[in-house]
Amino acid sequence: MVLLILCIVIALGVSFLCSLTEACLLSVSLAEVAELASKKPRAAAELRKLKENVQQPIAAILIINNLVNIIGAALAGAIFSDLFGNRWLGVFSFLFALAIIQWSEFLPKTLGVIYKRPLAGLITLPLAYITRALRPLVFVLERFSRPFLGRGKHKMAVDPLNEIMVLTHFASINKLISPEQTNLVARSIRLSQSQVQDIMVGRDEIKFLSTTMNLAEALVAAHIHHHTRYILVQDGNLDEVVGYVNVKDIVSALQINPKDPSLKGIARPLLSVRSALLVPDLLKELTRGYQHMAVVRNDHGRTVGLVTLEDVVESIVGEIEDEYDVLPTYVYPISEVRFLAGGGVSLSTLRQKTGLALPDQPDNLHDWLCALHNGLPPIEHAMQFGDVLFIVRKIRRSRIHEVVVERRPPTQPPAMKG
Repeated sequence: MVLLILCIVIALGVSFLCSLTEACLLSVSLAEVAELASKKPRAAAELRKLKENVQQPIAAILIINNLVNIIGAALAGAIFSDLFGNRWLGVFSFLFALAIIQWSEFLPKTLGVIYKRPLAGLITLPLAYITRALRPLVFVLERFSRPFLGRGKHKMAVDPLNEIMVLTHFASINKLISPEQTNLVARSIRLSQSQVQDIMVGRDEIKFLSTTMNLAEALVAAHIHHHTRYILVQDGNLDEVVGYVNVKDIVSALQINPKDPSLKGIARPLLSVRSALLVPDLLKELTRGYQHMAVVRNDHGRTVGLVTLEDVVESIVGEIEDEYDVLPTYVYPISEVRFLAGGGVSLSTLRQKTGLALPDQPDNLHDWLCALHNGLPPIEHAMQFGDVLFIVRKIRRSRIHEVVVERRPPTQPPAMKG
């Protein structure tokens, strides 16, 4: 009788531990593995390896679990038959099966999921040793199973970034963080995989100063576009970057030494990076060198763009706009036939306030004039539309900020002599 009880207890006990370990291994997340690393770094490292190739520890667990269940059931049935005969063997087998379902499957797997955090540190090292010991047997079983699984390697894809996103969305759904915080995390994750070429300003959009300019000319050019820093290029050639110039240095040079018109004398060194550089590495380069901008070059050394610290920040927090990024929407009368209009005013509003014959469209004045000109018109450029004349007065950061709108009667044809 003692042997029967011992056989049942060992079978149920080992099966209990196997099911507990299996549930804990499958349910523990990478975030919990990282949490374990601060307390038990060795166990956390082993647990991560087990999860990366999870079919091997699961196979080892199932081998032990099934062997114990089969052998235990066979021995317990034989011992019970010797003690009590075959009359009650069916009843015993049914009760033993119920005990296995309750004590070796349902209960331990529930406990393994509930207490996965404390259990993870306890089961990892023994499971790693058992997996290594049974590796030859697992290898043989994998060979037998390969025709049914295909030729590819079947490893569980462990993606920490994806898991972070899942946890973030879960926290957002449960109102633990705001949608803005969710977007911040999502952008930060995308940033880790982004390259400089994904966030840079293209070559055609770079505003630069040339060594052919004197200080006064450079100050006028800087005033037009309203940036604080400009790259300085040799003789207008974007592929020959001398450095960068701060507008404050131009103003100081004009005040202190106005007779020396050279921009090279106040130019500062400029960081140069490759377009394929990852954005996190760019951020390290900028902060390490106390730089706010860098020129972007391709593999042939040609300038392909410009990237600033603001571009990096905007890729995380979203678009940052200042007073020069928002197009004004005012319409002021100068005379009965002349008006001063902001580039952000819609054509329909401009038509309503001025009474001019303009298209009734929702487009703002900047977009419409750029389409009319097939690109950004220069300052003081005049464009005629019907009997309306448009003169570009101010351009800020490649956008038309202010336009003079004037009504001009169509030119009368000359009178015929006769």
